[in-house]
Amino acid sequence: MKNLDIIIPVKNEEGNILPLVRRIDKVMVASKIPYRMIFVDDHSTDKTVEILEYLEGSYPIRIYKKQGKIGKSYSILEGVRYSDSEFVVMLDADLQYPPEAIPEMYAKAADNGVVVGNRKDYEVSNVRKFISRVFGFAFGKLLHGFKVDVQSGLKLFRREILDFIDEKDITPWTLDLSLLNTARNLGFKITGVDITFAKRTGGHSKVNLVKTSAEIGKNALKLKFQKKKTYLIKPVSKGTMAGAGVVHNKKWLKTHTTLHPKNSALQSFTFTQVIFILITVISLEVGFIFSPIITLISIVGILSFIYFIDVLFNFYVVLKSLHYPPEIVSSEREIAALKDEELPVYTILCPLYREAQIVPHFLEAIAKLNYPKDKLDVKLLLEEDDNETIEEVKSTTLPGYVSAMIVPDSEPKTKPKACNYGLNFATGEYLVVYDAEDQPEPDQLKKAYLAFKKSKPNIICLQAKLNYFNPHQNLLTRFFTAEYSLWFDVMLTGLQSVDTVIPLGGTSNHFKTKTLMELEGWDPFNVTEDCDLGVRLFKKGYKTAIIDSTTLEEANSNPKNWLRQRSRWIKGYMQTYLVHMRNPFEFIRHHGWHAFIFQLIIGARISFKPDPLGNDFCLLCFLCRNRKLY
Repeated sequence: MKNLDIIIPVKNEEGNILPLVRRIDKVMVASKIPYRMIFVDDHSTDKTVEILEYLEGSYPIRIYKKQGKIGKSYSILEGVRYSDSEFVVMLDADLQYPPEAIPEMYAKAADNGVVVGNRKDYEVSNVRKFISRVFGFAFGKLLHGFKVDVQSGLKLFRREILDFIDEKDITPWTLDLSLLNTARNLGFKITGVDITFAKRTGGHSKVNLVKTSAEIGKNALKLKFQKKKTYLIKPVSKGTMAGAGVVHNKKWLKTHTTLHPKNSALQSFTFTQVIFILITVISLEVGFIFSPIITLISIVGILSFIYFIDVLFNFYVVLKSLHYPPEIVSSEREIAALKDEELPVYTILCPLYREAQIVPHFLEAIAKLNYPKDKLDVKLLLEEDDNETIEEVKSTTLPGYVSAMIVPDSEPKTKPKACNYGLNFATGEYLVVYDAEDQPEPDQLKKAYLAFKKSKPNIICLQAKLNYFNPHQNLLTRFFTAEYSLWFDVMLTGLQSVDTVIPLGGTSNHFKTKTLMELEGWDPFNVTEDCDLGVRLFKKGYKTAIIDSTTLEEANSNPKNWLRQRSRWIKGYMQTYLVHMRNPFEFIRHHGWHAFIFQLIIGARISFKPDPLGNDFCLLCFLCRNRKLY
């Protein structure tokens, strides 16, 4: 059986301590439950502490002097911090709550987050009984829908629940309702055990009925109308983000990143954005009702103007790229001069999901890399429920530089979540992400290393160029090849030349591992997490550079698959746009005209590039042909 810690806040309870300790020990020993009593003394002026110190040698007792704010709520919070048990009990020291109920409550603990001692029989005055029941009904059942005794001083609960309670949400006597409300929001079940509420026989009540009732009522109303929270899950150990995540809509999402939800696509629209969209839609509807022609002309005029600006900007970027190609180039002589012993460890992350048949292909591509194998840290990231790929990897003799990691099963089941998990265990000074079907140029890692050495310290990401190894399969793959050639060989290098935001490609992104950890990895809720990360690192003051090395992948040759892929890309760009436009004025204040460029790079692509080529192809593809890019 697991240990159980009983948290008992005390203040001037010298007459109740000895019988309380004896009753607790008797019932816990009889029930064979390993336990410990944690007393938090709130500056008693009687002999409470002396008695506890005397009993400490005979019973499993730990005594702590209150360090924080005065009040029962804060005493319990402090006591829980000293506990390392999965479940804890909060118990008043006045002997009004029977410790004999703890074993029955403990028996229900495995299936519930909180078990409450429901006061069914009362041995106290009718006034106290009436007030307790009125408060339980009004603030517990009626206002919050709880079917348990919310203000009971006897509760057994999972210790981790208190980790999610913000001390700003509680007062000296209002922990109970916050505890239950948080437990419910976290998705835990709440149940109860009937008890008898006894009359106090020793000491004096610390409760001022009028003042405490007002405090509890005010807090109950505050919790009722409080904005719905997304709770942050802490990492399992310091120095990593493994195990971190969020609890959203009662779902525990282990994302292995500490990236705050306000900076992620967990929530697509903010309240302000929804209001803005509603005002825009209503304005358009009113315009079409009262003046449809003028409204239509205005819409076409605005879109045409934006498109015209976008075209001019793209021409400018292309001309910059053609005349001053800024990609970082490393010569064969520089590569040959590198000594293996001087090269750093390089981590390669490869997320796999239902791709068992591609594993041999990936291992073959990595084996061709011109990089000392003892300096490679290759991690195959496998989802826990992907039995087929796991079995394939188990049946394959992996090289010594390749290891398989099982990503714990949790939503969201996305590539960035898997990469976040792998990032926490990366040992390389540099890190790159490859997809399973990728064929990176053999010298790419050495070129990336040399590029980092040549670059300024604020360049923490290098984007290799992407293209396809099946360009001539059909017309669709030719279109894809043209688009990739334009984007990676021309547009990205042009964007680099103006020192602005660069949306990353989905693979072959090379990072300084330490800085990537500081950036908190990838957004696991964004389906184009690479694009989002490119914007995020720019907003943090870092830069991305393009290297003259190409990774080949397979172009989509099926129209249905293309439609799904393109829809995902557009959705991801929309997510990225909404996330980074949550504070547009702050964006403009800190980044000036780059905030305008962001509108063209990310915002305009949502509206103007739903086709496989992008509208820019019609205007600029001749430039690509001149450079023999396809």
